[in-house]
Amino acid sequence: MREKKTVGRTCILSCEKRKADDTDINKDLKKAKLETKALKAKRPGFTDDRYNETSYYIENGLRKVYPYYFTFTTFTKGRWVGEKILDVFAREFRAHPAAEYERCIRAGTLTVNYERVDPDYRLKHNDLLANVVHRHEVPVTSQPITLVHIDEDIVVVNKPASIPVSGK
Repeated sequence: MREKKTVGRTCILSCEKRKADDTDINKDLKKAKLETKALKAKRPGFTDDRYNETSYYIENGLRKVYPYYFTFTTFTKGRWVGEKILDVFAREFRAHPAAEYERCIRAGTLTVNYERVDPDYRLKHNDLLANVVHRHEVPVTSQPITLVHIDEDIVVVNKPASIPVSGK
C-alpha cells in the first residue's frame, strides 16, 4: 500500500512540475508572438504601395517593367538560430555567391531588424532579415488576357504563354 501511495504521489508531483514548465513555455510563446507582431508592423513586402512603386511600358509588343528596388524579408527560422548570417544566406539563398551576400551585409542592404550587422553576426530567435535588391523583370507579351468562359464553377482564361502565374 505504501509503495502505491509513493508512486501516486510521485506522479502528482511530476504532473504539477510539468504544468509549471508549460506555463513558462506559454509565456515565452506569447512574448515571441508579441515581438513578431511588432516587427511585422514594420515589415515591408507585397503591399499595394510597393506595387504602385513599379511601372511599365510597352515596346515592340512586349510589356516591360522599369527596374525597381524591393525589400525581401523573412524571420529567422529555428534551424538558423545561432548560425552566422553570412553562412545562412550562402547556404539557403543560393541565387548569389557568399561574396555578394557579404558585400550586401557590409553595405547595409542586408540587415537584421533594420540595423547593420557584421557578417559574423549570429542569428537570434525572431530576428527580421531584410534584403534590399534592385529588380529587373523579364519582359512579357503585351497581348491582353481574355475571358473564354465564366460560370458558377469555373473561369476559363486565354493567358498568353509568357505571362507567369501563381498558385495562390
